[in-house]
Amino acid sequence: MSESFFFHSPVKVFVEKDPYEVLSDFLSDSCRIGVVSGKVAILKTGFKEFLLKRFPDKEFFFYDDISENPRINEVIKGGRFLRDSKVEKVIAFGGGSALDAGKACSIFATNNRPFYELMADNNYEKPIPLLAVPTTCGTGSEMNHYSIITDLEKMDKVNFKKPDLFPKYAMLWSEYLKSLDETLLLWTVYDAFSHAMEGYLSKRSNPFSDILAIEAMRLILTNLKSYSNSKKLNLSKLLFASSLSGAVILHTGTTILHALGYYLTNVHGIQHGLANALLIPRYLMMCEGKGVEKIDVIRNIEKELHFSIVDSIKDVLGDRLIKLLSGVDTEKMVDYALNKPNSLSTPFVVTKDYILRHFS
Repeated sequence: MSESFFFHSPVKVFVEKDPYEVLSDFLSDSCRIGVVSGKVAILKTGFKEFLLKRFPDKEFFFYDDISENPRINEVIKGGRFLRDSKVEKVIAFGGGSALDAGKACSIFATNNRPFYELMADNNYEKPIPLLAVPTTCGTGSEMNHYSIITDLEKMDKVNFKKPDLFPKYAMLWSEYLKSLDETLLLWTVYDAFSHAMEGYLSKRSNPFSDILAIEAMRLILTNLKSYSNSKKLNLSKLLFASSLSGAVILHTGTTILHALGYYLTNVHGIQHGLANALLIPRYLMMCEGKGVEKIDVIRNIEKELHFSIVDSIKDVLGDRLIKLLSGVDTEKMVDYALNKPNSLSTPFVVTKDYILRHFS
């Protein structure tokens, strides 16, 4: 192999291993534990009760003020809460928002500084060690050092990332997905597929990320086909596929599809996974129109399974596939996306006219 590339994945991942064993290992040398989450999942899954009952010798400090799209003030406040509580370890529990926020809170706990100042500085105190527990199968945040935070003043999503923001442990326990609303679950599945697909097609892809991306896409499509036929999903395999996709974008980043999706979420309040689902069919057409060769591999996976991602999206969304975009100022959306760094990894030369053509 003559191609030169680099890959890594420093997170220690436990797949379907007894949560008590994983947490006992992670918390063995600590007494004061911070838990970062939203308000709903931690109660619906019974995780908060589990921690308090099974670890009576630990003192837990719960910060549950994380929104669906975590804000700068929330992670600053969370960092202060963890710092004042003198926690030694952090558990981030929930969907991608909670995991992203947990990572950010863990570094602001050790660095009492303004958001953008810390973001721009490579000299900082290391964050508190963190264990990530996903309750959706979409973002794969447990596998990377990305923390997507919303700046309400700029109406923008910011990727706060540091080399030390990787979780130490990730716990993939599919039982926690069972309390998730089926519709939201599907949106997170489409989010995971977009990560794998964009990463596979990205200019920054490499042989390692390609292997993960292909397997993730195959697992997701197989499950979506099962859902189409019998309304059944294998949550364990979807959670694993999501983590694979998270490792993919660790190496490749995302593309202009995600940048377009951020606009839909920021301006129109469309849930992130749903926004990506709306954009996947158009993005595939863009890539095909520009002759992106790797599209053939995705199409071959679909042929093997006799099932396509676009058919799945059309089947689930129906008329909403068009209606949800009907009130969008597509020119503003494209202008926004072209100014995001994601567009640089897109596998074709991105122009405003070309992107707009696919929204006419």
